[in-house]
Amino acid sequence: MSTTKSNSEVGHAKNVANAQLLINHIIELQSIYHPSSPRILLTNLQSIQTSAAAEQNNVNIALPPYSLAVDIQQQIFASKSKKVTRLRKVYKSTEGVTLAQLEDFMTIARKIKGTSKTTPTTHTEEQQNHHSTSHMSYAQRTNNYALLISHMSQTPNYAPNETEYQIATLQAEVTEMQNAVQAVSQSFTPLATARGNRDQVLYYSPNNLVDTFNQAKDYLFAILPVESPHYKAISKIKFKKL
Repeated sequence: MSTTKSNSEVGHAKNVANAQLLINHIIELQSIYHPSSPRILLTNLQSIQTSAAAEQNNVNIALPPYSLAVDIQQQIFASKSKKVTRLRKVYKSTEGVTLAQLEDFMTIARKIKGTSKTTPTTHTEEQQNHHSTSHMSYAQRTNNYALLISHMSQTPNYAPNETEYQIATLQAEVTEMQNAVQAVSQSFTPLATARGNRDQVLYYSPNNLVDTFNQAKDYLFAILPVESPHYKAISKIKFKKL
């Protein structure tokens, strides 16, 4: 099952939340916070944090539909390996099926069982590569399932009484699989765009949140006494590139 809030997504949101925490400290320290660098002026920090929060919210909006589509796809495909095993038994019991026909059946069936497993990462480009690999795997399994049904439908005497093994039922399953794969693909596009925009603001733009707010922390450490409550609180606020 997919996770709506993965550890990586929580990490991005933490950076955004910590930016607001640091801004709150700076507001309290405005009487002594006078950096020479315009990059870490309070107004610029607030602008970056506002943009980052908006982009993170866009990710939060786009993530649930994708997670749901992935869950549905996994549920639909999870039963197919066992279904193919049962179909083999039904097919083998069909009057007149030859060893050659059964071997052709098994050649296709072996391609259906299992899907490529890769581990998603937090990097946007690698997430896209993972999605592409997973999408192709599910699309290929769907095509092979359709090929298997075509093979069975062209086999004389294949006419099981059980509804779940009948060609019409199996063709409906193919359509369901195709729709599930398409739903995942369609919901991934806005999510990938949202993540890319978010990552630019947080990590990659010249004025990115992590580098800018770490610079602001360095300035604060230079002007605050080490023993002050603000210094100790600010030292616990972390900004990390994920």
